[in-house]
Amino acid sequence: MNLVSLCFPCILAYTPFVDPLPVWDVWYLTLVPLTVGIAVVYKAVKCNEVSQIPKQAAVISLYILGGLLGAALGLWAVVSWIS
Repeated sequence: MNLVSLCFPCILAYTPFVDPLPVWDVWYLTLVPLTVGIAVVYKAVKCNEVSQIPKQAAVISLYILGGLLGAALGLWAVVSWIS
């Protein structure tokens, strides 16, 4: 038996929407690749030169993460104030 025949049933058995990966405790770590992906795609469409994409995508990724952090802190403050 080779490695492919040993691993192939494992690949077929994985159903992502029925058995999702257990990331419930670290869901906030998925925000970083999500924001980087959004920023790279957005800047790939908007930039005139390809050499500008990495720097501008990093900047906009930080803006998105900062905005999410600000919104989370703001909502936390409102909920703490109400309760």
